[in-house]
Amino acid sequence: MRQPYPYALSFGRYRELLSSEFAALAASIDGTLATQVPSCPGWIGEDLVRHTAIVYLQKAETIRTGSRPGRGWPPVSIGSMPPGALLEHCYRRLIAQFDTHAPEDAAESWVADDQTVGFWIRRLTHETAMHRFDLEQAGGGQATPFDEDLAVDGIDEVLSVMLGRGRADPEASGAVVRVESAGHTWSVALKRAAARLDRAPEAGGATDDAATIRGDPEEILLWLWGRGPLPPTAGQGGAIAELRHRLARAL
Repeated sequence: MRQPYPYALSFGRYRELLSSEFAALAASIDGTLATQVPSCPGWIGEDLVRHTAIVYLQKAETIRTGSRPGRGWPPVSIGSMPPGALLEHCYRRLIAQFDTHAPEDAAESWVADDQTVGFWIRRLTHETAMHRFDLEQAGGGQATPFDEDLAVDGIDEVLSVMLGRGRADPEASGAVVRVESAGHTWSVALKRAAARLDRAPEAGGATDDAATIRGDPEEILLWLWGRGPLPPTAGQGGAIAELRHRLARAL
């Protein structure tokens, strides 16, 4: 990773969490393949598992070849693989690429200033954790709690990396929404061209009148991803609804 992500974990820690989150995801496959996934409307468990597998395989190929796969992707042959076997196969392909590259090695991504393998180590750890939650939720049991440090970094990733993918909004109000969790503050200005993120060590200052969302890292992260209820808020509800709309277009 080349951009300053102040809450990023070490790459060793990402790899540990990726391994444990993948194991929990894989363990949730039995009994959920034909079950509706509440957080992914229109999907059953098999759709989510195959989607995650294809994401792994695409990123493995991106790292291996230096560019995103083009025409003829994904390979037709993978459609005949059972979902669990496909997920394992694609995960192993991904890990093989992570193991043969340094985090600073070049790899295409949508973030112009961060074209590195490390970007994908971080991104796919978060992707795996969120889809693990999705499949556990589909199974009807108690979802595994998120690692708190990963959840804090996940908040930062949603607001700095994922939200940046969203399209321009000519009707944007320019309002500021402040997100507060675990002693950290993120201020998001809803500008027309793009949402602008400012990280602040503590609340206050020029954004005292901003709409504010407060909660623990996991509940904030799940709301940002459209997977949980809105945590306690203060200030302008319209600005928070606008952020929700902006996130829905970006994720």
